[in-house]
Amino acid sequence: MLKYLSELSSTYYGPLRVFESITFRGALALVFAFVFTVMIGPLFIKALSGLRILENVDKPDSLTLEKLHKNKKHTPTMGGVIIVISILITTIIFAEPTNPYIVMAIFSLLSFAGLGFIDDFVKLRKIGKSNGLSRKIKIISQIIIALFISIALSKVGDHRYLSKLLIPGTKMNVFFPDLGILYFPFFILVIIGSSNAVNLTDGLDGLATGCTIIVAFSFALMTYFVGHAEIAKFLRIPHVAYTGELTIFCSAMVGATIGFLWFNSHPAQIFMGDTGSLAIGASIGFVALAIKQELVLLIIGGMFVWEA
Repeated sequence: MLKYLSELSSTYYGPLRVFESITFRGALALVFAFVFTVMIGPLFIKALSGLRILENVDKPDSLTLEKLHKNKKHTPTMGGVIIVISILITTIIFAEPTNPYIVMAIFSLLSFAGLGFIDDFVKLRKIGKSNGLSRKIKIISQIIIALFISIALSKVGDHRYLSKLLIPGTKMNVFFPDLGILYFPFFILVIIGSSNAVNLTDGLDGLATGCTIIVAFSFALMTYFVGHAEIAKFLRIPHVAYTGELTIFCSAMVGATIGFLWFNSHPAQIFMGDTGSLAIGASIGFVALAIKQELVLLIIGGMFVWEA
């Protein structure tokens, strides 16, 4: 949105063209998301506490884990709503909202956040239980959403690379296998795997949030490189046009999670719940697929992979 306004205003005042720069808008998005999250965080924590939306922790099998988790039972949860709102508002303001990759990134974020919200809600309403939705329902729902996103990506993605798999550290014209019809199952696997990996990591104070900051920042750089023709050519990586705007989305995620870490670090004042973890994981998985860096995700998101 800010880019459109700058294009209109720069006719009368040239310096406003700085807002057309992805790097400048990315930096602003990071700062804005951080400040916004820190500002609304206390309000959400107070509201969630008032509504008794509190963590429901089962007794762990390990005595060590019991000591770590014993004080978490009355901590507000579903704090992922804060992260999702912050990313959404920041992306709409600083990114190009009609960019197809931004539209799909937002859809990935909101659809999995909605699924996580339902799962968290079911957990809170099941007295004496904290299982949420059944695994079967959750997986089927994730497959349907991921399939929808994969079809959308197949319509707008760069068909030179869409069904191909880049092996990190190799020239793209040396080792670039084509997955063929296996593209759609692979896409679904990446989305669901990434989403659930972040979800599984969300257990200790600040763990999933801290890991997300590292992964999102790394992908903020990579989306810029892949979206920039000259840099992509120099690095010998695929150039996927229009994916540069995803730098704003990833920067917003970095800022939002840094802000959330302010409240989520030990001792945690709030947990993100499935609302945040499923949304973050799915969004990261989508970005990796959009810029053809799926296998890099396994390296950068090593902690998520290890937990899974």
